[in-house]
Amino acid sequence: MPFDRWSFQAALRRGAFIAISLGAMLLPGLAQAEVKIRGATTVAYGLINPNKARIEQLAKAELSVLPSSTGHGLAELAEGKADIAMLADPLESAAEALNKKTPSLVDLAVLASQHVGDAFVQFIVHQSNPVTRLSKAQLADLYSGRIRNWSELGGNDQPVIVVGEPTSSPYRVIRDALAISYRPDLRVVQNTNQCATIVAQAPGAIGNISTAHDLPEREKLKVLETEVKLPLRLYVAYRKDARDEVLRVVAALKEIAKP
Repeated sequence: MPFDRWSFQAALRRGAFIAISLGAMLLPGLAQAEVKIRGATTVAYGLINPNKARIEQLAKAELSVLPSSTGHGLAELAEGKADIAMLADPLESAAEALNKKTPSLVDLAVLASQHVGDAFVQFIVHQSNPVTRLSKAQLADLYSGRIRNWSELGGNDQPVIVVGEPTSSPYRVIRDALAISYRPDLRVVQNTNQCATIVAQAPGAIGNISTAHDLPEREKLKVLETEVKLPLRLYVAYRKDARDEVLRVVAALKEIAKP
């Protein structure tokens, strides 16, 4: 049979393509695995997002970070929708709160957590608000609805709008520290970032962020002075039997954790 040079070269090209394809299937490490991280915006914006490239480098994994809240993040971890939950509350406390709403949702026996930093709750108002300092009693009156207008505190003649996120740790921390029930017309948002956005747009609003939140909206906000000091301990939670890349991400977070 005569030698067909063109057919031979085509066969070589086909063989090379097949070899490369097989190599990609046999060496999955060539593509970094994705690790889904969900939960508290305090952890996301205070720790993970600013260090994302470094974490990915250390863990050899690609991070998919979706800030929401402590409750949402832990629920997604429990339901298998996330690999790591970001918590602004100890795992045990966050699990207890979720299990009260949905019994047996979180099984602590299969989960572990790692402390990755600390922050403090900050009370925020619109930049135009002349009020600069509030006592604990005044904060309690605002959040409970006993004070309805800023003029009662020496501010503008403007209705008070209280903004909060009911599944977040700061919501619970504020409620317990002030010993109040939130006013029934609380402006509910999905996460702390949305809280900052609403307060930055509404002159009569009061809400909260944390010292870990580095947000563009800060330019439009005023952080109130107060004797109320509300610490937040920041954690990540994960399954004890998690994939290697998940455990590597946790190890990387531990290495860069903020004191």
